[in-house]
Amino acid sequence: MGQREVAQQVERQASRLSSTEPVERLDAVRHLTILARQLPLEERGRIAQALDRLTTDNEAFVRWNLAMAVGEIGHKAGLRTLEKMAQDPHANVRFRVALSCGELRDEDALPILEQLAEDAYKIGEHPVVKAFAALAMGRLGSPRALEALQKLAGDGDPVVRWHAAVALGDIGDPRAAPVLVKLLDDPVPFCRGHAAIALAEIGAAEVLPELERCVEEETHEKMKGVIASALELLRTRQRKR
Repeated sequence: MGQREVAQQVERQASRLSSTEPVERLDAVRHLTILARQLPLEERGRIAQALDRLTTDNEAFVRWNLAMAVGEIGHKAGLRTLEKMAQDPHANVRFRVALSCGELRDEDALPILEQLAEDAYKIGEHPVVKAFAALAMGRLGSPRALEALQKLAGDGDPVVRWHAAVALGDIGDPRAAPVLVKLLDDPVPFCRGHAAIALAEIGAAEVLPELERCVEEETHEKMKGVIASALELLRTRQRKR
């Protein structure tokens, strides 16, 4: 499909965003997302801006598909839409906003994620929006997220701590090492394992004794193997330096 034809399709699909039928609006969102991905990134902004009109759509399923579409389109113009949708009353929308912030990989999304990191909505006992916000901060790859993630690493919920550890490993900043070392003694095995992996990814030589201790003391068989693998990875990285 040529650029002229794509432009015509974009105009036609954008007009459907005003349809009185929710299924029509949803279908338009999906088609516009596909069309956007056929364009160079710098040309996708107008599609992201066109979708902004649906941030207050009456149907939650339209809004959560919109939130995902913004991430898939990948243009910074979608940040305005995500900022508004971070306050959506539906948790399915808010956790998708977090995921899309991560997909944009733009550190200007950090204030949105910091807001979502205060979200109290839970499935069962776990604050899922907060956990997804932590994970998305790692996707940004920005050291600016360290302060928020260090706070989340001390959260009362293990799923949040686990995702914060993963995110700190993704960012790879050595300043996160002390917080991750503390997580090596977390009461939840998954948190200990992911903290070890994150420390290996950061590659801080000073934590080798802590990982060695953790391997010796670990009582959870699977996590013992995970931590041992992290220790070996860190040793390998140090030998190559």
